[in-house]
Amino acid sequence: MEQTHDIKGILFNFSGTIDTEGCEWFDLIWRKYRETGIPVSKSDYLCAHEYAEAQISECNLIEPGFNLYQMLYIKLSLQIKYLIDKGLLSDNVCTRKYPQQLATLCYNRAIMHVRQNELILEQLVKQYRLGIVAQSYGNLPAMLVDFGLTPYFTDGIESSAVNLNKPDQAIFKLSVDALHIAPEETLCVSNSLNNDLLPAQGIGCQTAWLNLRPVPPAKRVSNYHITSLTDLNALLYSKSNT
Repeated sequence: MEQTHDIKGILFNFSGTIDTEGCEWFDLIWRKYRETGIPVSKSDYLCAHEYAEAQISECNLIEPGFNLYQMLYIKLSLQIKYLIDKGLLSDNVCTRKYPQQLATLCYNRAIMHVRQNELILEQLVKQYRLGIVAQSYGNLPAMLVDFGLTPYFTDGIESSAVNLNKPDQAIFKLSVDALHIAPEETLCVSNSLNNDLLPAQGIGCQTAWLNLRPVPPAKRVSNYHITSLTDLNALLYSKSNT
């Protein structure tokens, strides 16, 4: 295993890594459905999710200037519309408030995690070049501005801007090149093994898997396993001082 003091840059996934601390947005939104008491099954929620994603893609509904709240509101409005249209939810004053309620809960949760992780980014940027590789709708810059994170990142590559999708290794090669360092000098940090870490490993990056559940050493395929970005900070600084 390579030593982390060889690392010159860190490439982060954004969605699910910086904004939710390892929880997939699909799962986080479903959790908020349950907390809000929305009476639908998970299979119906999945269908609503797929409908919303298809509509967003086909109709280009996410504008470049949208922050995370605005993006969530569009997505959740489409989900609730689907559930009402299919007769799975009643159409009334309460159900029409669900998109705003859910978007607010999810956005506030993201703000909490971003503020916590900003303290870590403040330390990392003093020693490393930081970048983002994102599968997104084209509004990553607007989200970074809204969260106040723009100053920490040398560059951000998003799928819609370069016409590449994860897990294509080419988008990771572009992201590393934007940091002006070699893949071997780059640590890729993500909660997604298949979409981020394996393709990053494929071009020579070191990897840190953000997974909320402990992973037995024998099953770890990444160089490092962390349960929060705080672990990453501690790992890098302890290794660089050895």
